[in-house]
Amino acid sequence: MSVTAAVIMIAIGLAMAGIWTRDIVAGAEVDRSAGLFRAREAGTDSLFWLHWLAEYGTAAALMTAAAALLAGAGWGRPLAFLAIGALVYSATNALGWAFGRRERYPYAAPMLVSLVGAIAVLVLVLAS
Repeated sequence: MSVTAAVIMIAIGLAMAGIWTRDIVAGAEVDRSAGLFRAREAGTDSLFWLHWLAEYGTAAALMTAAAALLAGAGWGRPLAFLAIGALVYSATNALGWAFGRRERYPYAAPMLVSLVGAIAVLVLVLAS
């Protein structure tokens, strides 16, 4: 079961990092004119780098925990719980953003998939 959990965690981690990287490069709804660490969300003026840090941190935690589970490392399970907690928070919080505007609705799909994946991983890790 740890292999299945690890594969799900890797897939979600790669998807999170990939979607964010694509959006950063494309400049989707972000004003980067003052530089990466002063990038702000268009319309709200919220700084983005802390949000990116949390998102990429979650992706990294998911993939690191998955590697640890596959390697049989004792710290893999606790890190998996931490990473899944971060993912549940991130996906739930992001759903509020996605449902805030109709043009963002397509972003809700990967967030919902992430929530379902998080629940599946939690069950699998608890059962192992």
